[in-house]
Amino acid sequence: MQWQRNRRSEARLVVAVLGSIIGTALAGCSTSADVSYGSYQFGPGYQSGRVYESRVYGDTQQGFGAENCRTVMHRQADAFGRLSSAEETVCD
Repeated sequence: MQWQRNRRSEARLVVAVLGSIIGTALAGCSTSADVSYGSYQFGPGYQSGRVYESRVYGDTQQGFGAENCRTVMHRQADAFGRLSSAEETVCD
């Protein structure tokens, strides 16, 4: 009876270790590094901002690649104080 309990404990330990190894291996299949910076301007009745992002990625299906994106945001208030905003993202 005692040896059956020890056997089950060993089996659970082996399954846990294998699960950890497989999880770590799968986590290494896709990776990316991101760098971003931005600039903002504001004044009476308007706000404007630009954010530049650069992304380098590695994937087992797509290989290595890079992507550069620029997001421009404009927000302004009309004569009645209502806000309108527009945002545009362009990637290459």
